[in-house]
Amino acid sequence: MGIITGDKAKIYISSQDGTIFGISDFSLTIDRGTIEQPQVGAAGNRLAEGALSIDGSLTCCRFAASGNAPFLNSIVSSQVIRISGSVSGSSLLQWSFASCQVTGYDVSIGDANTITEASIDFTVLDPYNVTYSSGKIND
Repeated sequence: MGIITGDKAKIYISSQDGTIFGISDFSLTIDRGTIEQPQVGAAGNRLAEGALSIDGSLTCCRFAASGNAPFLNSIVSSQVIRISGSVSGSSLLQWSFASCQVTGYDVSIGDANTITEASIDFTVLDPYNVTYSSGKIND
């Protein structure tokens, strides 16, 4: 498992209505399964790449100001959202996912001394279209 952190983070979420979001936390998980097939008469089992999955979560800290309608619409009417961004520090990670679907939504509502937050989980619908490239960015 690799963890990339940095002081230069940018996250963009676009939807059909152009809402601006305040984000206090963001995580992205990229996972590749493994297929194992026993082989008779061979030295070991055959291993192959399994399915790729990309999931993430974010916390909206400006829940009341933004309304978060695109996130709710993504669950109810199957609208997709685009999530892109980058983190640079000792390492670089850039991403742009055009087809994301919100899979979970949890709102914490408190009193006047707390900030109303929404914890939102999402998945990339077409991880088979994700490509990888390495290189440098211009800061």
